[in-house]
Amino acid sequence: MQFSFSSDQRDFAASLREMLTNEFTTKQLREIWDTGTGHDPALWARLSDMGVLSMMLPETDAGMGADFTDVILLLEELGRAAVPGPVFETMTVGALALHGTSFATGIADGSVAVTAALLGEANVPHAGMSDVVLLRDGDCVSAVERSALQLTSVCGLDGGRSLSTILRPTGLGTIVAIEWSEAIDAGALGAAAYLLGVSSRMLEIAGDYARERRQFGQPIGAFQAVKHLMADALLKVEFARPAIARAAWSMAVGDDDRSRDVSMAKVLVADAAVKAARSALQVHGAIGYTWECDLQLFMKKAWALIPAWGTTTFHRRRVSDAVLGVRV
Repeated sequence: MQFSFSSDQRDFAASLREMLTNEFTTKQLREIWDTGTGHDPALWARLSDMGVLSMMLPETDAGMGADFTDVILLLEELGRAAVPGPVFETMTVGALALHGTSFATGIADGSVAVTAALLGEANVPHAGMSDVVLLRDGDCVSAVERSALQLTSVCGLDGGRSLSTILRPTGLGTIVAIEWSEAIDAGALGAAAYLLGVSSRMLEIAGDYARERRQFGQPIGAFQAVKHLMADALLKVEFARPAIARAAWSMAVGDDDRSRDVSMAKVLVADAAVKAARSALQVHGAIGYTWECDLQLFMKKAWALIPAWGTTTFHRRRVSDAVLGVRV
């Protein structure tokens, strides 16, 4: 039995990291925040050209026919760079929901972006720039084009994740071939993998700062208290990693315990993100709050994503119900 990612999967993730490192800097990320759009069309086109956005589409829709085990490392790299826009939503729940429709080839060529509001969210991320919004329709999912929605922009914490309230006219939308529960699992796992990348990057930024910042004649990273702080945060991040990989496998094979595994992964990475943000901020001190510090870009992204696609309470309840039985 294979318990690790293949060389092809790791190589693709490495090439994506190299591209993002060279072509999408934190300076460019700040510029996207300043525009208020929460989207970078040039980067979106680059991801499309690499085949990242179409990974989970079937080959009949110009995709690669991949599953979650193939994309989980890519999602982590996207989170590590805090790529703006509905990138993990389009790659995962969007591809699964819209395969075989007229929107599928648009996902493949980068002309269609997809977001979702399936848990009764008051403020929908990326609705203002997405072409399709997935909404709950009973136990089904309905795809509604943005042109059919009335949107009102809302100020949010994360400049790479624009928010809108939506008013959906009655009767509009097309039921797609994915159940609501499966869509929730796909979106939650995509968010978890992306959030893992954000958490890793926060610790990387804090580690670099701890090696450079000197106090009492030596780097603050040499002090035992700082070492313990960073080690505890890293432990939580690394403990969440195999849970995400397990959830990806469960999704790929359609395991009966898929929802339990996804919820467990989401809870663990949410806890890890809280710890990583808090520890990285403590290492930086008050400067970590300032606009000039890159850390705040990733902290705000983490704080926005921790409750996204189901709060920790929601997912802990799903794990509890799966293990102990549904409460009456």
